[in-house]
Formats: sequence, structure tokens, C-alpha cells
Amino acid sequence: MKRIIKIFTIIFFGMAVFIGCTDNFDDMNSDPNAATEINPGLLFPKMEREAINGGYANYQMGENLHANLFVQWVSNTATYFTSGRYNYNNTWVTAAYWTPYYTYVLKDLLDIKEMAEETPKYEQMYQIARIMTAIGTARTTDVFGDIPYSEASRGTEKPVYDSQKDVYYDIFNELTEATEALSSSFSTEQMSYGDQDLIYGGDVDKWIKLGNSLRLRYALRLSFIDPEKAQEEGEAALAAGVMTSVRDNAALATSTSDNDGIGHPFYTICYWNEFRMSYTLEKAYKELSIVADPRMECYWGETQATHSTDSPEYKGLRNGLPTSQLADEGNTPTENSNIWGLLWAPEWNAGTGTPSGFRAYPYYTMCYSEVCLLKAEAAIRGWANSGDAQTDYENGILASFEEARDGVDASLYSTDDDRTYIDGGDVKWDDSADFETKLEKIATQKWIALFPNGTEAWAEFRRTGYPELIPIVQSDDTKINPDNGEFIKKLRYVTKEREENADNATSGSLNSGQGDGSDVRVWWDTSRYK
Repeated sequence: MKRIIKIFTIIFFGMAVFIGCTDNFDDMNSDPNAATEINPGLLFPKMEREAINGGYANYQMGENLHANLFVQWVSNTATYFTSGRYNYNNTWVTAAYWTPYYTYVLKDLLDIKEMAEETPKYEQMYQIARIMTAIGTARTTDVFGDIPYSEASRGTEKPVYDSQKDVYYDIFNELTEATEALSSSFSTEQMSYGDQDLIYGGDVDKWIKLGNSLRLRYALRLSFIDPEKAQEEGEAALAAGVMTSVRDNAALATSTSDNDGIGHPFYTICYWNEFRMSYTLEKAYKELSIVADPRMECYWGETQATHSTDSPEYKGLRNGLPTSQLADEGNTPTENSNIWGLLWAPEWNAGTGTPSGFRAYPYYTMCYSEVCLLKAEAAIRGWANSGDAQTDYENGILASFEEARDGVDASLYSTDDDRTYIDGGDVKWDDSADFETKLEKIATQKWIALFPNGTEAWAEFRRTGYPELIPIVQSDDTKINPDNGEFIKKLRYVTKEREENADNATSGSLNSGQGDGSDVRVWWDTSRYK
């Protein structure tokens, strides 16, 4: 034992002498070739993907097993998935909606902000990151309601929950300051994201248009709960300049050598026979106008059961079927339409083969079609700078047709019915109609055009109550009664928060005094549906 102590004593004094004689130790042992600063571009691609569930795993757990089902674009066909019946799965909600935002979006924004403060040439990159973060922030609060925000991702062990109103007001602040900064001159030469920006390749002008378009989107979100603020922000966004064509569309680039080699995540998971087109979407495609919606063949495939017959058909499945009914006649995967449409699998509807391999179709987060329809709603509300409601409405539908055919060989589709669709049935615009009738038309077309951005479409259904969705067949959540026409209203907070931040996450004061739960409405939800 004494020998061990003696050895350590010698080592200790030796180290003390060594350190005392090398005041410039750090300089002597620094790698002259090592990077002295971190480029924000190293963080940005991950931020872009995580802010919108751009990876296939997060997309499946978030969009497809929640929002796409809730908004009734798709129906579940797998017996082992129950989220379509409103059963809560903490693992999926945490992995797809909670962790990505707080770990890779908000935290990275704060890191990029610090980099920009220390290195002024990164200021432009920081402003773009603020716009990207606003998308993630809005998605998160739209899903959960009140959320940790002002103290979140800052090392605070138990961050407070900010009201959704305060969160939205700060989103407007972030978008306004970011777009104004990007529109002005910087005091020093700026670095660009370039190829590290998977959406716009560092194109600042397009980021400005996106920021203003997002400001318009979120302004209308408040139109029923806070109309004065909504109009103020919406008119300012329109005056500043929003998207003007499909060339401004914000899309995350995908490739078959990226994203685990599978391209667009929605196209990937279609192979797993776990979902099909919903009955609600089928009815909308077939019944809104006097001709079938031209977008149906672009997104969806003829059923496998009828594909080789003289009368191939597109068919959808009711939402929320109990497991016992999934094997019944009419409910099986082969009898309902997969997403083997002309856009993702042109060989199927064209009759030249069975889909194989993966395609690098862009993952859209905001499109010109949506902006046109936002402008149409702004117009019927009388907001300045919005334009003519009918023109914006019809331009939105035409832009959505163009987006649905993006990259499709023109020989595989016809545009003959485009105008007939717009001028027929319940799609046709009637300028003499009342506000509610016009709003329903705009919101229904937005619901169709947003596909497959499920989280945004779910928020819009809860805000407007349109389109009129069909209550699910069975709810596994006792708080939601579909027999009474009720729908799920939000996702409850994740288990880790309720356990480790209980005082804040389980407070009865949350969400305007409603607390937490699937039957709790978020602040901007004014009960326009059950």
C-alpha cells in the first residue's frame, strides 16, 4: 500500500512541475490545422429534415400513423397499428413530434444564433434558420397546444410551458425579423448554406418569400380566435411578398442515395401494406365536381383487385376500422388503392408494370397552391393586398394540378378535364355565396392540395371544421366518442414530460385551463367541429 502511495506522490509532483513549466501548454499542443469555428451548415440539413419529419421513420410515426389518419387521407390496413383508432403510442409521439423539435431544431437554432453572434459572417444563415425553426415550432404547438418554448433547449431542467398564444406571437416575431434582416444589407460579407440547404440551395430570395408565406399561413390560423392580430400579420405578409409561382415551392430534396436510400418517405412505406387511400378522400375525388379529380390518378393507383380487369377502379377504406373487420371483403389491401399513382409509380396506372425501386420525389413543406388558397381566404375576409378571391381560389386548384403532375410524363395524363372540374359541382365558385360557403370551398381544396403534408392539413381541419370528415368506426380512446360525431383534438404530452416535468406538464392551467388530453382543444381551435 505504501509503495502505491509513493508512486502516486512521485507522479503528482512530476505533473505539477511539468504544468508549472509549461504555461503555453495549450498553444504547444494545439493542432494548427484544426477548425477554429463550426459552420452552421453542419447543423442545417438535420434541422431541415427534423423540422418537417423528413426521414422515413419519423414520417411514418408522425405523419402517417397520426396526422394522415386523423385528417382522413389514408386508412390503416395493418392489424398491429391502432393509432387510427386514436390509441396513444408514447414511443411514436416522442420520436416523431417531441424529440426532433427540441433536440435538432430549437437547440440547433440556439447554437447557430451563438455562432452568428461570435462570427458575423453567419448572420444570414442564422436568419434562414429562424424561418426553418418557425415551421417546427408551429407544427409542435399545433399538435400539443401549450409547449415548453421560452425556457426549452436551454439547459433548464424543468422548463415552463408557454401558452400557444405567446408561442404564436413569437413565431410572427421570428418570421418578421428574419425576413426583414434577409431583405436588408449586412455589415459584413455573408457565408451561404449553398448545397447544405436541402430546400432552396441557399437562395435567399426564396427564403424571404417562404417566410412571408408562412406568416400568412399562421396569421389565418388565428383568424377565428384573434382576428385583429390575424389581419395585422396577414396583411403585412401579403405586402412584403409571398410565393408567386410553383417555382417558389419549398421542398426538401430527397435522393435514393440519401434518407437511407429510399427517397420520399411516403412512397417508401406504401410497400409495407399498412395503409391505403381513405374512403373520405375517395368520395372527395369522385363527388365534389361533375368529373373525377385529376389529382386522383396522379397520387393513387388503381386497386390491385381491378387493375387487370376491363373496369379498373380507385377505392378507399373507412377510417378507424376494428381489427376484426380488416380482413372482411372490401377492406383488404388488394381491394383498396395504394399510392401507386402516376407521380410515384407511373408504370402501375399506365399498365406497363408493377412498381419497383424508389424515386427521389421532393418532400414539400409549403407550396404555391396553398399560398393561393390562403390568399383566397384572406380576400373573403376583406384583408388588404389579398387579391380577388375567385382568381386566387382557381389559381390554387390549377397550381395543385401542376404540383401533382410534377415530373410525370405528359403522355400519361390529360388536362382536358381540368377546367371542367373547376367549373362543376361543389367546386364551382359562386361569388354571391355567403362567407361560410366560400370558406368551405377554399378549405376543402386546401385539404386536397396539402397532400401529403398531414400535420398542416390536420391543423386546418381543426381550425375551420372543413372538410366535413366522417367519424371513425371505432375509437380506442374513451374520451373520444365517434358515435357522437367526435374527433381527436390534439396529442397529449409525452410520458417523459409528465413524469420528469410533472408540475408544468400536468398543470390544470394548461391550454386555457383545460389541462391535457385528446379531447382538449388548442387555443386557436374554436369548436367548429365536434
